[in-house]
Amino acid sequence: MSLRIFPTRIENGPENMASDWWLFLDQSAPKTPSFRHYGWVEPEASFGYGQDWAWVRKHIEDEIGQTVRRPTGGGIVRHGKDWTYCLVLPRGHHSFAMPALDLYEKIHQAMSRCLKAQDLAVSLKPCPESRQKGIPGDCFREPVARDLMSEDGIQKIAGAAMKRTRSGVLIQGTMDRTLLSSFDDKKFFSTFIEEISALVDEQPEYLDWPEEFSKGRVPLVRQFSSPSWLRDRSVS
Repeated sequence: MSLRIFPTRIENGPENMASDWWLFLDQSAPKTPSFRHYGWVEPEASFGYGQDWAWVRKHIEDEIGQTVRRPTGGGIVRHGKDWTYCLVLPRGHHSFAMPALDLYEKIHQAMSRCLKAQDLAVSLKPCPESRQKGIPGDCFREPVARDLMSEDGIQKIAGAAMKRTRSGVLIQGTMDRTLLSSFDDKKFFSTFIEEISALVDEQPEYLDWPEEFSKGRVPLVRQFSSPSWLRDRSVS
């Protein structure tokens, strides 16, 4: 087996969500994890699967225009100047059994090592004595345990949202590049691939997007673009 690495794409919110979801649903390699890094054509906000659309709209309406609901949980994330990625762990792979909090922590520890290799000091937010309850609000303004933080622990640098089903785990993560001086995008991509490969104990395999991707993604783009999905997660 291997860790499949797919080419970077720069797209809008619904297209980005559809690409991640297509990878999650893809059964061509049911025992092989997948990874991709991607960007955004313009500033956009994504929000969590369980969040209330009316609250989200009121919270960010004067700040950013375009929004998209993610298939994963978590809170509001502002995109455009971030480093975004998707990791899929299928049920048939041993990494699927990793507890969610351990996985979250290990990913951010991996990011930390990559940034420290660029002389960028960061820290992990410690676990609180009591767990916060309720639906997340504004992701980068409400950091939680195991988030990647600035060295002094004041500013959140990276977080991730997850979805776990019987078929696999989808992780959608983001890192705020504006808080990192002299950040080398290419170097980070290379070292982060090495770290994620070690995490899932597989060798990276760089692939092109398959022929069936474009056609198979069409209904998913339609889903993530629809007002009904945006408002209440309805799939027509």
